[in-house]
Amino acid sequence: MGLGSGSPAPRTPPHTRPPGIIRAATAAWLVAAVLVAVAGISFIVSARTQHQDSAALTLMGSLALVLAALSAYSVLRLRAGKRSARETLSSIGVIAGFPLLFRGPVLVAVGLVLLACTALLWLPQSSRYFQLRDPKKRAAKGRRG
Repeated sequence: MGLGSGSPAPRTPPHTRPPGIIRAATAAWLVAAVLVAVAGISFIVSARTQHQDSAALTLMGSLALVLAALSAYSVLRLRAGKRSARETLSSIGVIAGFPLLFRGPVLVAVGLVLLACTALLWLPQSSRYFQLRDPKKRAAKGRRG
């Protein structure tokens, strides 16, 4: 398909503003990324002030900062309708959020925020948005119509 194949390339849909649920998920994920970054900084500061488990706390803090940066980057891609961003954020939300539910009251709150943000990405309105943005589905629809 595309240039030189004799058939037209699938047209991309006109740029439309993401639906409210995606805008809400974007805002929620930005808040979650900030919370994870604050937790990471807190771990690193604790490692500097305590001499017990300082290597483990530094490693946890560094990992949290990397996850926060990856989340922030994925949020930018989410606004553009990239399915990979939804999958990356969902993975972060489940893999990081679920274990935090068993780590004390402050981290439980962060875990709940991550899981709630993940749920926003899989609501029916969100799924519809990503289906409309899927190039394979657009190409199939273009061939039918």
